[in-house]
Amino acid sequence: MARTRSLQARVYDMLQTPTFGMLLALRLVNAMLVQTYIHPDETWQSLEVAHKLVFGYGFVTWEWRHGLRGFAHPMLFACVYKALQVLGLDDTRLITVAPYVLVAVIAASVDYATYCFARRVAGTDVARLALFCSLVSCTMSSGVMRPLANSAETAFTAAAFVYWPWTRTDRTTAKGSLPTALVFAAMACIIRPTSGIIWMCAIVMMFVRQPRLGRATRILALATAIGVPAISSMLLIDRVGYGMWKFPPYAFYLFNVREGLGTWFGESHPLYHVVVSMPVLFTTMLPFVVHGVWIAGQSARVTREPAYVAVGAIALFSLVGHMEYRFLYPLLPIGFMYAAVSIHTLTSKQSVTGQSKHSPWSVRRIIAFLLVTNIVPALYLNTVHQRGVVDVMSYLRQGAQTGSVTNIGFLMPCHSTPFYSHLHANIPMWFLSCEPPLLASGLDTHYWEAGEFEQRPNEFVHAMFSNTSTHREKPSHLVLYDAMVARVQNTLNEVGYVEDARFFNTHFNGDERRRGDVVVYRYSNPLV
Repeated sequence: MARTRSLQARVYDMLQTPTFGMLLALRLVNAMLVQTYIHPDETWQSLEVAHKLVFGYGFVTWEWRHGLRGFAHPMLFACVYKALQVLGLDDTRLITVAPYVLVAVIAASVDYATYCFARRVAGTDVARLALFCSLVSCTMSSGVMRPLANSAETAFTAAAFVYWPWTRTDRTTAKGSLPTALVFAAMACIIRPTSGIIWMCAIVMMFVRQPRLGRATRILALATAIGVPAISSMLLIDRVGYGMWKFPPYAFYLFNVREGLGTWFGESHPLYHVVVSMPVLFTTMLPFVVHGVWIAGQSARVTREPAYVAVGAIALFSLVGHMEYRFLYPLLPIGFMYAAVSIHTLTSKQSVTGQSKHSPWSVRRIIAFLLVTNIVPALYLNTVHQRGVVDVMSYLRQGAQTGSVTNIGFLMPCHSTPFYSHLHANIPMWFLSCEPPLLASGLDTHYWEAGEFEQRPNEFVHAMFSNTSTHREKPSHLVLYDAMVARVQNTLNEVGYVEDARFFNTHFNGDERRRGDVVVYRYSNPLV
């Protein structure tokens, strides 16, 4: 028992008065461990766009050519790249490291805001545990710790949660600042306009829980006073990025809602967020999250209002055809807070009704359980799983610096690797296209290279690299997954390519096209 109290005391001492500097130091260590590639958007919708903005060369995907994306998030990383350029450090390893310093700042902001949010809603003891949940969370360490727009959105959303006027169970309002909360909410919406769904749910819940005469008019006026400058700022940022006036939310609506083409990237089951997203986001914390929401209904101090907001947002996010678990990152602070309520209750000597009880749970056991079941998989995801697609870019970058790599082709599913943001060399590169049609009427006749290559790889290679073909210049190096090598190895040898290097990528992959090592082929003298 003494040992249990000792561990509890040590954990509480560490989390007693957390500072942003302490949390940032932890996240910087976390950032240095990220050596893998999970989501294509972590580079293609952020770093690649920022790299082209600053250095003048690179590649932007179809969304940017058709104005579906906003530049606010890439601009953050453009500032990092610009600093490196001004200091003459862009030709060093910092070109790939520095963006993750900014990511560490973003993740530390989520940690700190989670603590402040939980402290205001549920008290200091719960806040300490909520911070612990945030720090050890596998999703925070391996998901939010990536240059995704969802990560920055989560940071601003968490800050808004801190100031939102949540209603307690006893109908009193936790002290907050609605104008400040709306400013942070507006910043989240500038980063990702779909974040507005969360705040629509929060405002509706506030009206339901705190009905007051004239409140709707005052909130509408306040939202207008903050929203108009926010929208104006977004328009100006996109004017700078695109070089012309654009309104990406409208283009996004046309593509995803009117044409319903979001399902081009995969169609999800209506219960996807319930059966996939929630278990992925909270892993072994999920039972504590659910229990914490139940406990909140019996507590005089903790409100269920954030849970209602989260449930409403999940329901609305589930109405679209294409879903990904990272779309729910902004709800992480709410989950961590309720998990902390559960842990605090389970390890307390008193029940929520104030009566003495004997608890079979101990802080030591719960901490050990959460550490093992979150940190171990996070380390695997950050250092092992899908690292070959990053290692190969480092290898090619070294070759580009020495002049041995002059042109690169990727015979892989599109966006399988980072691109110019990691190569940082102005040499020709290409990959198999997979752009969707812009109109639903074009689905049946739409052509995409990645699909043709998968169906007829040998014919595709011969046609692409034949002497009469003007489609693409024969590259000095080709990159492909080991799963494809067995199908095209002889053809590659025939057109003059030999294996040059291979890199371990992953032990498993649900997509059979991406299985095995990442293999590099080098152009040599043709055999025919």
